[in-house]
Amino acid sequence: MDNTLLLADDEEGIRRVLSIALADSGFDVLTAENGLEALEIFRRVMPDIVLTDIKMPGLDGIGLLRAIKAERPETEVIMITGHGDVALAIESLKLEATDFVTKPINDDVLAIALKRARERIAMRRQLRQYTENLEERVQKQAERLVEVERLAAIGQAIEGLSTAFRDMAGDLEGSVRYFNEMPCFVSVHDRHLTVVATNALYRDRLGDMVGRRSWEIYGNREDPAGTCPVAQTLRAGAGQRRQETVIHRDGSHHPAMVHTAPIRSSRGDLELVLEFAVDISEVERLREELHAAQDRLTSLGLMVSSVSHGIKGILTGLDAGVYLTESALRKSDLAQAREGVATVKAMVERIRGVVLDVLYFAKERPLERRRTDVRDFTEGLLAVSAPKIRKRAIDFATELAPGLGEFEIDAAVAAPAINNILDNAVDACEERAQTPHRITFRARGTPEHVIFDIQDDGVGMTREARAKIFDLFYSSKGRAGTGLGLFITRQIVGQHGGRIEVESTPGQGSLFRIFLPRRATQDLSATPSGPDRD
Repeated sequence: MDNTLLLADDEEGIRRVLSIALADSGFDVLTAENGLEALEIFRRVMPDIVLTDIKMPGLDGIGLLRAIKAERPETEVIMITGHGDVALAIESLKLEATDFVTKPINDDVLAIALKRARERIAMRRQLRQYTENLEERVQKQAERLVEVERLAAIGQAIEGLSTAFRDMAGDLEGSVRYFNEMPCFVSVHDRHLTVVATNALYRDRLGDMVGRRSWEIYGNREDPAGTCPVAQTLRAGAGQRRQETVIHRDGSHHPAMVHTAPIRSSRGDLELVLEFAVDISEVERLREELHAAQDRLTSLGLMVSSVSHGIKGILTGLDAGVYLTESALRKSDLAQAREGVATVKAMVERIRGVVLDVLYFAKERPLERRRTDVRDFTEGLLAVSAPKIRKRAIDFATELAPGLGEFEIDAAVAAPAINNILDNAVDACEERAQTPHRITFRARGTPEHVIFDIQDDGVGMTREARAKIFDLFYSSKGRAGTGLGLFITRQIVGQHGGRIEVESTPGQGSLFRIFLPRRATQDLSATPSGPDRD
């Protein structure tokens, strides 16, 4: 119901004038004279767009925004501000307000904000519809692919069999031209249980069996002459269908479904037996590949949805940074301009992280391990993270043990993975209101491995959250996260043969402990992790 709009303002004149203008624009306008009345109407009607004044008696616009986003995050909220409310307007953008307009309200500016809100609503609905229908579309495509492959195989088999029967009918007394293009093992046997002809795939996989006995391609047979499919066909005078184990020329055993058909002369005598077998393991391989492709498509759809939510939060931050910068340039306020540029830089860095996560998820590359000095690796990693952490007014302590030595690592992928845990520690600190905060980074070594500790005094996690933090697309940051970061971090650590242990207590903080083997031949990923603490 995106034509319904809720307008909240404590000034009756503004409500009356705006209601007329909004109604002329095609909206069904509901009005409220304060925040509490607006919240009551919102809960009853659930409009997609809310236009609210920031300063109102009782529940103000910021409080109304918080309540709406907590109950229905997809609602688009546009704030009305006075010229002296810039700080509150910026705060509202951080709380995921769609936009803000200043008093006196310019009709063109309001129209642009409303158009943007409607576009976001339409885009979100399209994305939701795409995500909801993705699994159904994948299933239909998978079923269609199986059906096409099945029909293609049947068509080839029928064509090959037709050619074979035509050739054999015309030349049963002499050399017979047999079919070499069949998608299975095809052979012809005489009444003496001797192989007289095979197709190309048979020769390639099972060897040149012409002149050999009919039962020699089968394994685990105590009485081959009397129990092989060809012998039973000659005995019964009718075709057979059964599962057998076929021995390939390399000695490997494969399950196969074997079919036989008797071939009779013009006098009705059983002269030959046509036998063809389908390798069941090949069918299973194709089915597994199909399931893997289906899972990949499903994951891709989930990733699109998850990344879209993360990008939305980043765009809101970019809007705030750009507004701060433009406002500062108009007022020649250098301090505010620096704040705006810093906000934009932070959002660009977040976009870079999202892009790198998506690229890694799309195609995992093989590691390029090199012998690296642990202290040099650590100092390079901290040179990137430390300035960003301290800039957020968080105390950052490092404890590097002496004699760290060397290890074999792909620094280009390992360093961003560890930095991702440091970034999460910063977010955890900022979620907890208590200040000041402290993050501690420790590095130590044993003869077998290098251990990195990242400890924070942030918001902490419950046991349930700890159990899911490394799951694909799970994010404790709500719509601000993509659910890729920690999943990829564990993938990278595991690819190195290492592991991550996590301890956390709600309200007290978290400890991430990363174990990396010193040598590429070691594998710590299967080592049991330490106990969690609540």
